[in-house]
Amino acid sequence: MIVAIDGPAGSGKSTIAHAIAARRGLTLLDTGAMYRSVTLECLRRGVDLDDHEAVSRVAREARIQFGQAADGSQTTVLDGRDVSSEIRSPAIDRSVSKVAAIAGVRAAMVEGQRKLAQGGNVIAEGRDIGTVVFPHADVKVFLTADPAARAHRRAVQRGDEGEGEQQILADIIRRDEADSRREQSPLKPAADAHRIDSSTLGIEEVVARVCRLMDEAQAAARPASKMTVAPARDRLRAFGCNTLDDYYDHGMRDFPLPSRLLFGFVVCVVGGLTKLLWPWRVEEGALLWRERRGRVIVMNHVSILEPIIVVVSMWAHGLRVRPIYKSEFDKSGIVSWFFSRVGGIPVVRGTADIKAVRRAERALRRGECVLIFPEGTRVRSDSQPVEIHGGFALMAQLAKAPVQPMAIVGARNISVEGRRIKRLGRVWCKVGPCIEFSELDARGRKAQSAAMERLAMERVYALRDELRRAHPGKD
Repeated sequence: MIVAIDGPAGSGKSTIAHAIAARRGLTLLDTGAMYRSVTLECLRRGVDLDDHEAVSRVAREARIQFGQAADGSQTTVLDGRDVSSEIRSPAIDRSVSKVAAIAGVRAAMVEGQRKLAQGGNVIAEGRDIGTVVFPHADVKVFLTADPAARAHRRAVQRGDEGEGEQQILADIIRRDEADSRREQSPLKPAADAHRIDSSTLGIEEVVARVCRLMDEAQAAARPASKMTVAPARDRLRAFGCNTLDDYYDHGMRDFPLPSRLLFGFVVCVVGGLTKLLWPWRVEEGALLWRERRGRVIVMNHVSILEPIIVVVSMWAHGLRVRPIYKSEFDKSGIVSWFFSRVGGIPVVRGTADIKAVRRAERALRRGECVLIFPEGTRVRSDSQPVEIHGGFALMAQLAKAPVQPMAIVGARNISVEGRRIKRLGRVWCKVGPCIEFSELDARGRKAQSAAMERLAMERVYALRDELRRAHPGKD
């Protein structure tokens, strides 16, 4: 489902879109933040905003993504830098309409927005979502409010009540005029949009109205008779032109027979070869294999052996695990093809990749396990700075699944810096008991997620240290 929310500045589009995305599990597409990011970059570079070609070039070159802050809120990332606060300044407010009116900018942004929305349930907010970006959206809302009410909300948001509110009101009136009169994609409701005036409504009242429209749209889309319903495609068909998304979104037991046979063959060959060259052992493996429910497995990451050991050992016990891998690997078509067939799910690092989160959530609910390396990249020495990437706790939280810590030592010893040939040597893994959210001394979704991330990684490193003490000299 695609939900489009349009409306003037300060009408509450962003607040409502955030609330609905969280409640209904949709991917949030903040298109206004994208135009603001382009404006910020133009001002930073000193680009003349009247030079449409130069501004359009900035828009085409800008790499805009959405990330996730520690508190769970969405951030805007421009060329790898968090600009969430900078793009909400008065200077950006005064210039963004001018930038957004440029045809080349809008073309670049619309292309980017449609790419971000491919293959997922999306809620997008902006000023031309229902008319230009997603003209066939399932639900279209035009959200407005009295200019004075909008100015007051913006002033409260910035802590700029009083005289500053009058300046904000003047900016809003000026921007409404500019947005409504621009030649390219002027601000106007789509013919089939539902108008909601939020001047006197609370956030929950607006959210409830939009959710009701979504429910009505879903109900209207269902066939009236079961006789007209096409058979559900629960299992992927062999040689049925299945897409990568089909593999990411289906259970591994629903993969076509050739894919499952290939997976079994690869597991046997790779598992046997690694077991021969680097005899690996999983201590406390019963903790990993006796659980038959979906879990998020988190590990330290020092080599390519970790996913192999987990996937092979669990497959041998009739369990399926889906490794989360960085989307940079998808630059190679053959790698994407292979990873999809062995259950991998790609994630765009440094962003709030809600699509990956939802895919992992559905896998967990199906009883599959999800394997994640929160360190994000291979740690080649203890002196290497490590940044723990959150998100695994959110996946577990959404699926009401536990998190299971696991650690490895010895795998780092097989690599010699500057040499491509690996050394032989033994490798040990150790599994810890599952951590339930009910164990955490934290209240509230965000606090519990943060507590789970801390505790799980503490357990991972504690298991690693236990292995190092039991097997001296192994890293």
